[in-house]
Parts: sequence; C-alpha cells; structure tokens
Amino acid sequence: MSERNIFAAVDIGTNTIICLLGSDSGEHKIEIVGHAIVASSGVRRGVIINVEEVAQAIKKAVDKARGELNIAVKKLYVNVAGHQLHTVERKLTKQIEVGKIISKADVRQLFDEARQTPLNEGEKIYHVINQSYCVDGEIGINNPIGITGTELLAQYRLIVGPENYEKVLKTSVERAGFEMVKCVANPVAAAEAVLTDDEKEAGVVVVDLGGGTTSISIYHDNVFRHLGMVPFGGNVVTNDIREGCSILLRQAESLKVQYGAAMGEHVPDNRVVTIPGINGWEPKEISFKSLAYIIQARMEEIIESVYYQVEKSGYADKLGAGIVVTGGGAKLRGIRQLVLFKTGLNVRDGKPVNGIIDESEKAIDNPQFATAFGLLKKAVRDENAQNDELINKKSKPKKLRTNYSEAFMQKLSLFFNDENDAEF
Repeated sequence: MSERNIFAAVDIGTNTIICLLGSDSGEHKIEIVGHAIVASSGVRRGVIINVEEVAQAIKKAVDKARGELNIAVKKLYVNVAGHQLHTVERKLTKQIEVGKIISKADVRQLFDEARQTPLNEGEKIYHVINQSYCVDGEIGINNPIGITGTELLAQYRLIVGPENYEKVLKTSVERAGFEMVKCVANPVAAAEAVLTDDEKEAGVVVVDLGGGTTSISIYHDNVFRHLGMVPFGGNVVTNDIREGCSILLRQAESLKVQYGAAMGEHVPDNRVVTIPGINGWEPKEISFKSLAYIIQARMEEIIESVYYQVEKSGYADKLGAGIVVTGGGAKLRGIRQLVLFKTGLNVRDGKPVNGIIDESEKAIDNPQFATAFGLLKKAVRDENAQNDELINKKSKPKKLRTNYSEAFMQKLSLFFNDENDAEF
C-alpha cells in the first residue's frame, strides 16, 4: 500500500491516546490498517498541560499502530478538547441587487465574514457551521443558491475555545516528530463517527463520556445545533471509588473497569472482590453492589448535568432518535439503562461503524475509538475534496464565452460537489 494512501488520526484524551491508520477503500468506506491505544500522560480534563509527556505518548501510539507496516507517518489529524469549548451564534445579512439570483459567491462571502467574528481576547474559532438561510423573510432554507431575492440572511453556530488549545496541541504534535494537518473539536469528530444521516435528521444527542470531560453534541434536521461540555467524566468516578473503598487510585480504576456497573439494583448481593493489602495490611473485600452504588451516584450526577444542557439548548422535545452514548465511559455495564431511566429517551451504544468496511469493523468495535475514527473520516474527506478540485481544474473547458443558463448550472454543480459550509 502506498504511503500517500495512508491517513493518520490521533485522539488525545485524558486517560488514553488512540491512533488509527486507514485508507480510502472507495465507495465512501475506510479500511483500518493499524490501531493502537496507549496510556495518556500530561493531559488534564482534555487539556494538555505537559507538552513533553504528550509528545512521547503520541509517538508511542503512532509507532504501535504502525507495527510491522512499511510506511512512514508524517501528518496527523488530531482532536481538540477541553471544558472551555462552547458555541456562539452569529447572524449575517447581505443585500442582493434587484434582478440578481443568489450565487455561491454570496454564500461564501457570508461564511468568510462569520469566520472573522470578533471574539474575546485569547479565543479562536475552531468551526463555522451553517444553521439555515432566510431569503426575503422566507425562513428554513438549506440552499439559497439559485433563489431570487434582495436580502440573504445566514445563521451560523461557531465552535469557539481558547486559542492556546490549538497552539499547545500543535507544539506537542511537532515535538513528537509529526505535522498537524488539522484539529477538529472532539464532540464534532465523535458524532461524525457514530451517527447516521437519519439520526441527524430526526434529532439526536451524542454523549461522549471521557475520562476528564463529558461532551454533548446535538443534531436536528441534519445540522449540528448545540455543543455542551461537562467538566468531569470517568476519573471522578474512579476517585469516588478510591475514597469510598479506601483503596489506591490504580486499584479503584481496575475495579471500575473489571467489575463496575452503573445501576446497583441489577447487581447480585453475594458477589465480592478481594483487594490485596499493602505492605502487610489485611486484604479488603468489596461488594459488587456497594461498588455499583458508588458508581451510580456519580454517573447520575453526570447524566443530570448532560440533560440540563439538552433542555437548555431548546431541542429536548426534538430528539426523535434519542441519545447515543460513546467514548470510554460507554463501556460501563448498565450505562444505557441508567441514561434511559434518567432521561426517558431511547439510548444506544456509539461505535464507529458508519463508513467503515466490514473487515475493519471488528478491529475498532469499541465506543472508545469513536473520536479517532471521526478524525480519520475527516482526513479522507479532505483528501478527496482536494483531488476533486484538481480534477475540476484540469478538465475545465477553456471557453471565452458561455450563456447564462450554462453559467448558472456550473455554479449550482460546484455548490453541491463541495462540502457543506460546515468545516467538518
């Protein structure tokens, strides 16, 4: 397999760093050729605090994913995370000359203007996502190109966060010996990996249960509508177990992963696990049920925080598809039942099986791979878009003149061949 066909994505998380290597197999499907999960270091609540430690972990993950493959990985797509990510709404208006039709250039002008939205010092725009258009008071228009009117109004949702997030991320990747091609907001990448178009249309929430943070992304009518962040995740559950059972942190994490459950009432009363004593101290017996109730108390708090943001978004009654739970925390036994109990919405696991060839599904049949696979999809999509652009330039006929109808159809074709205004 040639080097130019290999794409690399790295999900930098609080507890783990995940690398996926893949190639475009054609027909909008991705083949996974390498994958790896290594322990993370130098990240707190999704934010990089130690560049050197993160750089070493990135290099280790990429090397492990390469394995015996005879390829050189140079460029990475990575995620940007952190509890300070948020959204800003922006509305922009453009006057259209009487008798003219709205063109792609008009739409692009508004999009570029949205990218220049003034922000607080130290912030930057990570994504600009179109919500809808309005032409002369006619609302709910998805594609205004070709419509006649005198006023075009565009609504955008900007994903905004500290500028330092990207700077430190770029430095970490470069210290690891790679080039950062692009960073994508973690909630957006995870959602792209696990959602179907039907779910996006019906209305759906993606809850990414990470170690340091929990992120929420809401889609409705095929459009990203809301981003929310809860500044804690699975690590606070581990800490609760440590304190509640008076054991070491590593023992608490092992208990959570191997024997933990999200609902205490479904756990048998008579099952216990023995924790070895330290330096001659007596071993401890911990009840599975007691462990589950410790976990349940904190998970209920997280779910309540998530649903509060869903209600605040205004889309709580527009979620026909329900909730998709993904990330490392989605592996916790009983988590779907607890989310259903607390929200009343349908719930399913979020595994990255949307856009992957059948032979590769088993390799990453785990919600923990969602963000990395979303990044991989972005890499392949960008490459295909660049190739299409080159082909269009080479095959473009050299005409001195063209009639009005041909010009309009060319513009319309270009609009539908390009990506949506959303940057993902």
